[in-house]
This record gives sequence, structure tokens and C-alpha cells, in this order.
Amino acid sequence: MKKLVCVLLLFIVFMSNEYTVQAAGFKDVPKDHYAYDAIMWAEEYDIINGYADGTFKPNATITEQQFAKLLVNFYELESPLDKLKKQTPTAIWSDEFYNRLASYAVPLNGYFDNTIRAANVKRGVVAQAITHLANGKSGLDQSIQFLLDYYISTGQNFQYENRNLQKFFGVTNFMTRAQVVTMLHRMDERNFYEISEDAQASHDNKSNDSLNTRAKNGQNQLDKIMQLTTPSKSAWNGSYSYYYKWGNGITDFNRRDAYISNATSKNFHIFITSNDGVAAGSVDGTATITSSTKAVMNKSSNGNRCVLEFERLNNALKIIEVDCRTEHDEGTNFSGTLKKQ
Repeated sequence: MKKLVCVLLLFIVFMSNEYTVQAAGFKDVPKDHYAYDAIMWAEEYDIINGYADGTFKPNATITEQQFAKLLVNFYELESPLDKLKKQTPTAIWSDEFYNRLASYAVPLNGYFDNTIRAANVKRGVVAQAITHLANGKSGLDQSIQFLLDYYISTGQNFQYENRNLQKFFGVTNFMTRAQVVTMLHRMDERNFYEISEDAQASHDNKSNDSLNTRAKNGQNQLDKIMQLTTPSKSAWNGSYSYYYKWGNGITDFNRRDAYISNATSKNFHIFITSNDGVAAGSVDGTATITSSTKAVMNKSSNGNRCVLEFERLNNALKIIEVDCRTEHDEGTNFSGTLKKQ
């Protein structure tokens, strides 16, 4: 009788633990969220984790180093024997993940620079990184087509469908945490969890290349429009962000992100994304510096009219949209004061 009681107790404990796992989740990811199943899957298999307050922030944009961690966890990539020698030598939490990805020569920008790692990752980079691991070395167009063919991802700008593959996919747009997890979930559903021969050959490293060389090989695979150079010491360069949660709903937030790179004494490149829960948009282009603290952009890299004024504050960037309606949805714009990260 005692054995039966013990068995029953063990069964109850086991079932209780199993229920806890199944019931685990994040308070900002309700069951009717489009990525609910994907996020629950990723949490169960320790691919993702949330924040200390019990949230996942599914609609927040994802940085390259956060994406790097998800890739390593999904593929369970092995650690190399050596470590990267970075241009920014300060050790940070993502070093472990970039060391592993470098071993497999995955196309990413941030191997040698902590600032680039902290910048939001573009859809084109995500496409090339995933395709490299799943299907081997591929150009940007080939990577996009791979994701579309297997319905791992879909396009964003349907006015360009069958006209311009890169614009249709939205290669320069940022991705949210939920979108990336959804991609990985679909990869799992389609059994794309084995590492490609190209990636494995880099890791096996029969040519005895250094880890830095393999990382550089990965960087060089990126299409030129996806590559980010190491920021100079210009005060303009850097990542800027603003986030405000004004309600309890999953769409009750305002977010602005900007990344300035390649700044000279005359101009700089800027990429901005805006998301107000249900309305969103992004723009990139070149801004002309008009004074030590001010700059202006008159058109986007797409050639559309986009007048934005910039003011560099103390550890912040003030953006005033004069007219840029062709680059974002109705109901939101790029105006705001963003804190330097």
C-alpha cells in the first residue's frame, strides 16, 4: 500500500511539474497573440528567456546580439577553441555567442565591435544568417528566396511583389523579437535544424584559419547594403532608442530607434524605425551636418521625399519630422527624443 501511495505521489508531482512547464509564459504574450505558440515553443526548449518583470516584449525590436543568442541556442552551436580579438576589447555577455557563430562563419556585422552588436538587426542580415546555417552560403536574394519558398518568412511591402525582391522582403527594416522567434519556430517545423555543409566545414576548420579570419569571412558574405562599418569616434555615431508603455495592451506602446553610422565632418548615414503598436515604418538615408549639433535629411535612400531635422543633445538625439509620410504608416511618424544606448 505504501508503494502505491509513493507512486501516486510521484505521479502527481510529475504531472504538477509538467503543468508548470506548459503553463509557463510571459504576461505580455496572451494566447491570442500571433506568435504565442512560437514563443511558448522557444521558451520550452530554452531558446529564449524573458525579462525580470515576467515580460517578453514581443513587439520590441531585436538587436543583433540578441538574435545571435537565439541562433546559437536554436542550433546548439559548439564553442571554438579560441576567442575573437575585438576592436572594442571590453568583455560583454554576447562574446560567447559571437565566438561560436564566428566558428561557423555566419554572416553578421558585430563580431569585432560592441556598438554594432547593440544595434537593431535588419531583415536582410537575419535572412542571410539563417540561410547560411540552414542551406549554405547564399547571396541576399538567394537567402530571401529560400525563406519565402519554405514559408519561413513572408514579404512586407506587397506593392513590390514580383517587381523588386529586396524591397518586397523589406531588407532594411528592423525585426521584432516575436518575428524572429516565429521564423525559428517555422524552421523547426520544416526540419531545418541541421547545420549546412558550408557552415560545418568552417567549424571543422581543416585550413586552420583563425577565428577572426572565419568571422571576417562571415562579414564578407553579407550583401554590401547590409554591411555596417566600425563606427568612428564621431559624436554622432551610435544607437539611440525611445520606448514608452502607456497601457496594459500588447499594442499600447510607442517606440523609436535610430542607428547612425559612417559619420564624417559633412554627413552621416541614419536608419530609423518607428512603431506605435499598430502603425510602423522605417527609413534610412544620408543626413547633411549643418552645425556642430544639427543635421538635416531631405530624402530617403529610396529616393522619396523625407525631410527630417536632427539635433544632437547630451547623450540623446532629437528628431523632428517635417515631412516623411511616404516612409511610414498613417498614424505615426519619426519625431521624438531618443536616448543614446
